[in-house]
Amino acid sequence: MGLMLANQLQRRGIRYRLLESRGGREYWCKALGVSPRTLEIFDQMGLLTEALAHGIFFTASNTVVDGKTVARLEIPPDRYPYSPMGMGQFDTEEILERDLRRRGGSIEWSSQVTSFRRTMSGVEVEWTSPSGSHQETCRYLVGCDGAHSLVRKGLGLTFEGEKFDQHFFLGDVELEWELSHTEVQKFIPLNKDGQLTNVVVVVPIPGNEKRYRLSMALPPQLVENPLEPMEMLRQVCLPVLPEGTRIENLRWASHYSISHRLANKYREGNCFLAGDAAHIHPPIGGLGMNTGLQDAYNLGWKLAAVVRGEALDGLLDSYHDERHKVGQEVVELTAARMKDATAQKDRDEGAEERANTQFFVHYRDSKLALGSLPPGDGGAAPGERLDYLQGLRRPGLFADLRLIEFLRHGEFQLLGYGGDWAAFAQLAEELRAAFGSQIYCLAIAEPNAAQPPESVVCLHDPQGQARQTWGDGPGAILVRPDGYVGWRGRPQRDLELDRFLVQVSIGLQP
Repeated sequence: MGLMLANQLQRRGIRYRLLESRGGREYWCKALGVSPRTLEIFDQMGLLTEALAHGIFFTASNTVVDGKTVARLEIPPDRYPYSPMGMGQFDTEEILERDLRRRGGSIEWSSQVTSFRRTMSGVEVEWTSPSGSHQETCRYLVGCDGAHSLVRKGLGLTFEGEKFDQHFFLGDVELEWELSHTEVQKFIPLNKDGQLTNVVVVVPIPGNEKRYRLSMALPPQLVENPLEPMEMLRQVCLPVLPEGTRIENLRWASHYSISHRLANKYREGNCFLAGDAAHIHPPIGGLGMNTGLQDAYNLGWKLAAVVRGEALDGLLDSYHDERHKVGQEVVELTAARMKDATAQKDRDEGAEERANTQFFVHYRDSKLALGSLPPGDGGAAPGERLDYLQGLRRPGLFADLRLIEFLRHGEFQLLGYGGDWAAFAQLAEELRAAFGSQIYCLAIAEPNAAQPPESVVCLHDPQGQARQTWGDGPGAILVRPDGYVGWRGRPQRDLELDRFLVQVSIGLQP
């Protein structure tokens, strides 16, 4: 979370300190799944190619009860623009750190915050590092410091929730077996009365076709009298894994319990929480790390706008308003899944798959979601992530283009479709005059239709995707830096657009 936030600030020229208590990267596998929405964010950041080099796409999920496959959910590669990917947390961190360093940023390792105090001029932070003790006053403090967050505790915020009774065990191992390295396996043994006794989940780890992460519940006798980690893995897992499976080369293991908790606030004055400091929950669906990364992606552009003096401090309230609701939904969803699994309730795997993509997370009730779809039009409404368009062309270039490639150019993006190009060009001129380099204006037109003036960059849409997705128009879409629609309407200034502009930029007054 801290790396993602630092990356967003570095890209926008904001000074920061990234204090990391660990002494260096840990190369065992904690968080593993990368959701389609997180991959989309990497794509928008220009980091998708690096992610593809380190991950593997999951192709199916199998549920095996007492040796019999009772459910198989295949994951077609073309169902969504991006598929769920397996990639170790260490690779996710390395990708973000490399990009941070390329841009001139850095991490301060072995640096532990010991206390902080809010003052009239900011936040006075004290920390230790290998070179001694330090103190500095910063304008804002963001606690990405995990479930036992010093920042959250220091702010006096609550962390309501409860702890599950079960104890769990993770192991990063190599398996000798015949099953596919692109499929997730869930093995469920039953007792003689047909009751569930455990769930062993096997998730592939990229980079070695034998490497997997095993997770399971620990029987009470092993909680009270634990064995050596490898012996516990073999004792619990081998009876339920396919006959002949061998477990070898344990890299890392962890014995833990699970809670589901949510901070009551993500913002308290000039201090913020993100990631596990704000929300913890069962790891079902692999939503934890992804939700935290998306917290930071939401907060980064807002902090930068306020620090640069482009927006008022009130913009930062939208971070809690938007992300706290998301955190609450994730905590409730994963806690319910956990309880259903232990109670052997039927699962709606289609609904789970949709939730796990995180494509359907929305901010429709946010104060930064204004305007409405022009009558008869469709696609993303204000507060929803922008639709994915591909097969676009730029005169002079042979290759097909994707819309997301152009969303890397500026902080905000103004998109026009369906004609009335004179009005769109006027709107683009007004917004460019105030936003300057912080906005990129783009028209999408079918090749044989009326074309916008040369003052507007135009993409051709030979397949009519914009019309099929958004409607006949004419319409305009103002896209936020995080890829969500901030405003939609006709290509002209209206009251709703002015309300949006006042919130995101001091220079854009009605």
